[in-house]
Amino acid sequence: MFRKILFPIKFEEFSLDVLKCIFEFKIIGMEEIILLHVIDVSRLPLDKYEGYSEEDLKILKALAEEKIKYAVKMVEDAGFIAKKIIRVGIPYREILKFAEEEKDISLIVSGRQKKSLLKEIFIGSNTEKIIKYGNLPVFVPKYPAVFGGSKEECERFCKNIFKRILYPTDWSAYALATLQYFKKLKGAPIEEIVVVHIMDEKAMKLQPYEKFKEFEREDIDRLEKTRKELEELGFKVKTRLEVGNPRSDLIKIAKEEDITMIIIGTHGKGFVKSILWGSVSRNLVEYSEKPVLIISNKSLIHN
Repeated sequence: MFRKILFPIKFEEFSLDVLKCIFEFKIIGMEEIILLHVIDVSRLPLDKYEGYSEEDLKILKALAEEKIKYAVKMVEDAGFIAKKIIRVGIPYREILKFAEEEKDISLIVSGRQKKSLLKEIFIGSNTEKIIKYGNLPVFVPKYPAVFGGSKEECERFCKNIFKRILYPTDWSAYALATLQYFKKLKGAPIEEIVVVHIMDEKAMKLQPYEKFKEFEREDIDRLEKTRKELEELGFKVKTRLEVGNPRSDLIKIAKEEDITMIIIGTHGKGFVKSILWGSVSRNLVEYSEKPVLIISNKSLIHN
């Protein structure tokens, strides 16, 4: 499924720990990891008249070459093909540009540091832009140590990343298309898939009781159909129908169910184009402490 993975690396704390966890994707066919480091041109010291210093850039490239050796060795020691790339530019643009140039990349891994809401509003995130402007699935790992998790939690994260999958659906075309990705996960050691639909409480309160019960019956039928479809693929399935706030309740459910990965599509009702502030998928990427696999609207169209 994900034979060749693009792993942008920034040499930050936990970068190598997260890389090690990505080795779990071997279960679903990963053979090669491309390690891409982008020297952020916007952070280079600037001369008033001549722009950034070529000497400074030369030093940064040499440092990057030295640091990336550890990641390359780790990948090769684990039995995978490793390829290293160092570029200069705006990180998310270089990442997406390389993903288009390189043949057969099937997944981008883009980590997510925990930041305050105010800071994130002004700074933005490479991950958000990669999802917003790219056309490939994006895996957003949430390494427990970033959130203050224990050593045991970190080890469990690496060993059981496909154990319990949360699949939220709003019945949109893109949410239903995301369901087809589970066919490609048949070889993964998934113990259970939790399928969740949350009826928006605010919208339901505006409906007469009879109309609410009609919607409820329809959603129960849809969940049952989804359960049968996944069971035919050989998965154990649990369904949940809730009334509440999709943005906050999905994060709560992921904790209650001890979820190890959330798989969600973008675009469609409740999953708005480009992952804007306030959308369900954007909220999961930003605030959930569980890893998120984003299946973009473009990647669904092209697959």
